[in-house]
Amino acid sequence: MSTAYQAPLAAQRLAIDQACRATGLGAQPAVAETLRDVADAVLEGAARFAGEVLSPLNPIGDRSASRHDAGRVITPPGFPDAYRRFWSDGWTSLGAPPEYGGQGLPLVVSAAATEMWAGANLSFAMCPEVAVGAIEALRVHGSPALRGAWLPHLVRGDWTASMCLTEPQAGSDLSTLRTRAEPDGDTWRLFGRKIYISWGDHDLADNIVHLVLARARGAPEGTRGLSLFLVPKRLPDPAGGGPANDVDVLSLEHKMGIRASPTCALALGERVGARGWLVGELNSGLACMFTMMNHMRLGVGLHSLGLAERALQLAREHAHTRRQGRTAAGADRPIIEHADVRRMLLTMKALVHAARGLCYTAAASIDLAHGAADGAARSRAANAAGLLTPLVKAWCSDLAVEVASLGVQIHGGMGYIDDCEASQIYRDARIGPIFEGTNYIQAQDLLGRKVLRDRGATLEALIADIERSADTLPLGEHGLGMLRTQLARGCLGLRRATRILIDRDGDDPNLLGAIGHHFLQWLGTLAGGWQWALTAAAALPGAARDPQARALVDTASFYAAHVLPRAGMHEAIVNRGAGPVTDAALAEL
Repeated sequence: MSTAYQAPLAAQRLAIDQACRATGLGAQPAVAETLRDVADAVLEGAARFAGEVLSPLNPIGDRSASRHDAGRVITPPGFPDAYRRFWSDGWTSLGAPPEYGGQGLPLVVSAAATEMWAGANLSFAMCPEVAVGAIEALRVHGSPALRGAWLPHLVRGDWTASMCLTEPQAGSDLSTLRTRAEPDGDTWRLFGRKIYISWGDHDLADNIVHLVLARARGAPEGTRGLSLFLVPKRLPDPAGGGPANDVDVLSLEHKMGIRASPTCALALGERVGARGWLVGELNSGLACMFTMMNHMRLGVGLHSLGLAERALQLAREHAHTRRQGRTAAGADRPIIEHADVRRMLLTMKALVHAARGLCYTAAASIDLAHGAADGAARSRAANAAGLLTPLVKAWCSDLAVEVASLGVQIHGGMGYIDDCEASQIYRDARIGPIFEGTNYIQAQDLLGRKVLRDRGATLEALIADIERSADTLPLGEHGLGMLRTQLARGCLGLRRATRILIDRDGDDPNLLGAIGHHFLQWLGTLAGGWQWALTAAAALPGAARDPQARALVDTASFYAAHVLPRAGMHEAIVNRGAGPVTDAALAEL
């Protein structure tokens, strides 16, 4: 029987402070005040809620799952009460705009809470996270009337949200969407079907704000003709409890993981048309939706991080308590004394810390892009956040699958049993590389849009940051010399390869698809090493007298020895080009 999730508060605070130093966010007076006076209390409260309320519901949700009964979606026992506590305690409003009732905390602080919610109960965490993305989309693109009518409820949390993109004939290719919108006075009527809608219906809240991509009559073909509409489950009524809109739940998907999260097939406009309101300009729906989508991609990275942390907790606990084998004196040995178990635990620990640093750095960059006084600083931070977002989403979600798989391995046969939480974590983690644009799409975005489009300028700024951090490490001391030299070598190779790719851009239409995954993994591995270089440099002065500082230095050295060599493999594949992929005949596959 595993213990409840425990938030890694010390590690989270270390990562927050490190991200604020690395990005310069900590120099902002308001942020410095929040970190000094508010952050610890918020994180401690979130840790209690995650451990005491959400974590006990996690196995219940996995065993019971949400169900569809006569048009109603019923969530597992305890979920509605937990959500009422969640929003009434103010957790939905952490980073939301104060003018709509939010607390306005920096994203780098609320990101730590997001990690906790997912580590304790990913199925639950997905519900409020969609609302956070919807709040941002409406804040940026909604009319004053829409913001005034809908944002206070979403910020307070008594209403939730969903994102409706996918259709039966259209997965990631949104150009083939068929849902149509017909004008109806100052509103619209929508007709179509959407599938794979996370938390598309439930019994946690009175209303759900669906943000729906649809095509108006006469709109251009492809993605240029898409518009975004706000379509509520229930229509607004000043007296409260408005009438039901023409939105029906057709079915729920039965999934290998996140079973408590109702993944719905929705029908819009089966009778008179689902009433909706236009968000932003007509035919600009994809740009509006990407405001929400980019936040959701950061959310996937944070959720994956939370699962990886939980997998590490479970594996560490099992390794200390499970006894197998004998010492030389004949005593039972806990399996943590076996070298291979230690290798796996160290790999998990090294990857989780690297992912946390990267996620929080992306969040701090977004904060700086919104709050820096200087326009040039805002622009640099926005570019950095844009580069890091696909990296956080894809590298961290792939990492979570690896870490969760190692957790199952440490549990042995017990980890393969459904009743073991390690099994659930592995199944839950597997959705991360698929969610919110598959990791192939993230690789295309990273290399095609974020690197080649600006001819590597933003990537060069990141490489320079990595090199500066590596240069602070001593050569030949505490094993950190290897971290320094490998980061320097990796940055040199990445810079050289990027220049070649820029020069060859457009020569081979298959190049990005063939090497994009490995380019992303290469950069992710180096960026993870960057996070460890920052940590090790700060910990090294106290390593001789502080066991925790020494552990950080030792794990940084382990990352250099066991994880950073992966960069060389990815470098070799990127430099080889598309040939090994495209030269193979399709008939051979």
